[in-house]
Amino acid sequence: MVARRANSLFCHAHPPHGTAFAVAGLPIDQPILSEVILTLGCVPLAEYGTPSTEELTNVMRPLVKHHNALLMANHGAVAYGSDLWQAFDRLETLEHTAKIAILSRALGGSRNLPPDAIEKLINVREAAGYLDEGARCQACGYLHDTNLACPSGDRPASRSSSYSSANGAGKVSLTREELVELLSQAARLND
Repeated sequence: MVARRANSLFCHAHPPHGTAFAVAGLPIDQPILSEVILTLGCVPLAEYGTPSTEELTNVMRPLVKHHNALLMANHGAVAYGSDLWQAFDRLETLEHTAKIAILSRALGGSRNLPPDAIEKLINVREAAGYLDEGARCQACGYLHDTNLACPSGDRPASRSSSYSSANGAGKVSLTREELVELLSQAARLND
């Protein structure tokens, strides 16, 4: 796997809701749950790389340093922690967040936390030592709408500039009925 901090462990899986985001070409980057901002952070999408090869390692490498979890396009997810339990907990949080995001979209859309609330949560996270200052420039950072700046003084990357449409990512429009039907079909697959 890709190098991270010393003494980091990782947990890799194919959780259905998180993997749905990876297959759809979407990061999990909406600031909708305060607990997720505090404990996990945003989850970027690494471009597709063939599993078990250097190709996958190379597309993940730029994202690993400042993120606690990653989605791997058309594959699955990986989460990092100081021990196996923390890595597993982060992977479980990723899946829980993906499920809530999907369900909230089915109910008409999610509401992001306001920028000032995000700033407060990031400051709490940094003060607790869970986020180093460099992570303010995360590829899928929540900070693009806030007044916080990267250590370099630059603004954090915006979501739209962080992801190319090369992997098929883009805006998809569905009617409420179409979305409900899709979710119903997906639910039947899990039965």
